[in-house]
Amino acid sequence: MNRTVTVEKELIKAILQGEYLAGSQIETERELAAMYQLGRPAIREVLQRLSHGGWLTLRKGQRAVVNDYWNGGNITTIVDIIEYVDQVPDAFVLYFLELRIALTPQYVKKAVLLNYPKVVGLLAEIDELLDTAEAFALYDWKVQKELARLSENPLFSLVLNSFEPAYVKMALKYFESSFRREASLSYYKKLLSVALLGDDQQAEKLSQEMMKKSYDLWKNQLSPDERIGVKFKLDSIQ
Repeated sequence: MNRTVTVEKELIKAILQGEYLAGSQIETERELAAMYQLGRPAIREVLQRLSHGGWLTLRKGQRAVVNDYWNGGNITTIVDIIEYVDQVPDAFVLYFLELRIALTPQYVKKAVLLNYPKVVGLLAEIDELLDTAEAFALYDWKVQKELARLSENPLFSLVLNSFEPAYVKMALKYFESSFRREASLSYYKKLLSVALLGDDQQAEKLSQEMMKKSYDLWKNQLSPDERIGVKFKLDSIQ
């Protein structure tokens, strides 16, 4: 792994683990260069990337300040969280599933309304879908990307593309459960049926119901303490 990427990952982990608190200052460029045995230009590049990702606020001639990333971050922040931790936290999967409740029904509806024959062709591939977490994760990502594209609203595609490095990793974790795979397969089949009729209203309803069910299926596997933590975090960013 590139040394600057390694340093970026280590700093993000340190922020996530509370070694750097929101509002605190991190070491100077000179100190970071000594800590990680990198030149100052490379450290400056890392800090700039962390600033663009919502992790830090840079101030000329002063130490960088750690942001409250839940409130001051952006889509890149969330992607970094998933990409730069070794194991995807269950809570972050839940956050993403909640986001899908808001987005997915909208692009599913428009995709069926504007391009239902192509939606039918996409969903017809379920006949060849293997019953494995990997197969479902890859297929679900393909379905989401294609439905967003077929909605003909490029913003949906841009949002999903921002999650691409993390989506399959999260989906692999989600589809470890055979019950969740069965639930998704049933959804694909029902969506195929309404797409054949070109019924965009029913497609939207089905999608919304499934996104909520996915959220509940994941949330119900968490321990009581984890659920309380998730609710606190969700409340804090709403």
